[in-house]
Amino acid sequence: MAIVPIVLAAGQSIRMGQPKPLCLFGNRPALDLVLDACRGAKLAPIVVLGHAADQIRAKADLRGAKVVLNPDFAKGQTSSLQAGVKALPKDAEGFLVFPADHPLITADEIAPLIAEHKRRRKQKQIFIPSYNLKRGHPVLFDGALRQEVLGLPPDAPARTVVNRHPDRIAYVEMNTSAILLDMDTPEDYARCLEEWGRRETTRRRAAEGHA
Repeated sequence: MAIVPIVLAAGQSIRMGQPKPLCLFGNRPALDLVLDACRGAKLAPIVVLGHAADQIRAKADLRGAKVVLNPDFAKGQTSSLQAGVKALPKDAEGFLVFPADHPLITADEIAPLIAEHKRRRKQKQIFIPSYNLKRGHPVLFDGALRQEVLGLPPDAPARTVVNRHPDRIAYVEMNTSAILLDMDTPEDYARCLEEWGRRETTRRRAAEGHA
């Protein structure tokens, strides 16, 4: 098993006012779109649940995913990442940190990260997607960093590991702003929903053109 996505879906979604993994895109929750991206990249994800775990289990399509419950989700996202890292298979070569509030990412954005890791893992250990010189998600960590992530205090963000040694970072340029679009607020959700709607319109027109 090479790369394992750790999908972070345990947060309290305070600013959103509803569980972010369950924000609807059409008739599907955001978490389903994230898991579609993982499946499209032929990866078997770990999904970390916490807040509203029962609701998410009931409404999201978790087939093929290993579900981990983080009882300490209120301590913050790092505690959920650590729960996911603890659940990694021993033979995982790397892990993809994939917040569930980034529903516009597809397999097309995951594939270049994996390819770059395969090509440069002897020189670099953290692979960050970039658009117009801005960092995005998901971020791929080499498996050698799992103990460093597990050693973080619960109140220290994962970017502590990222920023500790900048020379081990490789930036992977992307051609889409989707890697920057997350959903912290209802306004963010509206922007993501609008972009998703444009994509769906383009997809339908392309399908009709081939019919």
